Amino acid sequence: MSGADLMEKRIREYIEVKSGFGDPVVQERMLAREFRLFDADSSGEIDMEEFIKVLVGLNCRGSNDDIDELFDRYDADCGGTITYKEFCDGLFKKDTTGKPDDGDVNVTKSIVQQVKNEILRRGGGNGLRSAAMLLKRMDKDGSGNLDEEELKEGLEAMGVEGLMEDDVVRLMNAFDKDKSGKISTEEFFRGLQGDMKRRRKLLVRMAYNILDADGSGEVTIHDIRGKYDCTQHPKVQAGEMTEDEALEEILDTYEQGEADGIITFQEFLEYYKDVSAGIDSEDYFELMIRNAWHMSGGEGAAACTSCRRVLVTHSDKSEEVCEIMNDLGIGPKDIDLMKEKLTQQGVIDIAKITI
Repeated sequence: MSGADLMEKRIREYIEVKSGFGDPVVQERMLAREFRLFDADSSGEIDMEEFIKVLVGLNCRGSNDDIDELFDRYDADCGGTITYKEFCDGLFKKDTTGKPDDGDVNVTKSIVQQVKNEILRRGGGNGLRSAAMLLKRMDKDGSGNLDEEELKEGLEAMGVEGLMEDDVVRLMNAFDKDKSGKISTEEFFRGLQGDMKRRRKLLVRMAYNILDADGSGEVTIHDIRGKYDCTQHPKVQAGEMTEDEALEEILDTYEQGEADGIITFQEFLEYYKDVSAGIDSEDYFELMIRNAWHMSGGEGAAACTSCRRVLVTHSDKSEEVCEIMNDLGIGPKDIDLMKEKLTQQGVIDIAKITI
């Protein structure tokens, strides 16, 4: 059990005792009072400094690293603050329907760790490639999905021993995010990896903010139109699709559940959680995000390579190659926009730009 897990356990035990072992509703009301007590500006959110005060108020202390990990665990949208709902859902292990987790969280984590350890042992540390091969062997009917029986038999064949029937059910529930009764490849990988690391979440948040330029918390077809030139889409050029249809196709990629024409950050994050599950390397994930969304920056193997570089000629005839930073939506003919961006970056006295 990690330090952050122990802190969570202490908080839950403290609330149980303080509430006289009241029911979940009573415990949540007590937690809400503690939350409001340290929400200094009554914003409904607390930052890290206020979070530390809440922990002290709940008689819970830990190392700086453990506190950081716990804060990141609750800060689901990577906004730098925690809402009461995020705090409550994280502490009481609620799922997206608001129902408490019906199994012992630590037992489930232990089983998942067993599976991960066995995959690493069998694959020689080859990570997800080994998992993909094992998943294929477990999938008897070749459907690309595992039902409960296939999962149980597959785990036994892998050498994961001592599993009870309830353990397999817990594991199935933990992996089966869409509650279909089967586990897809993406769900299996996500279950093995656990929650996306904060480094990756912050990159996804940066990408979302590029689309959500007005900070409304919603991305619509209008926002996407401002970033993508769909005239270059092969089907648009072939006359098989209109520009709006191409934009709607992009919108549909990120929407979860019933389509409403709006991409929330949570929907955007869920999409990239599936992508993330298939990528072992932190640097490669960062490179993929930066290149896909033309996000300048990154170091070494993670450095963005997709932003346009142009030859700038100054009035004194001197020349330099400059990167147009964060250039999503700037096409090869948008010379004036390129000049504007470069000027904002501190490149002055631009006489000519050569692509």
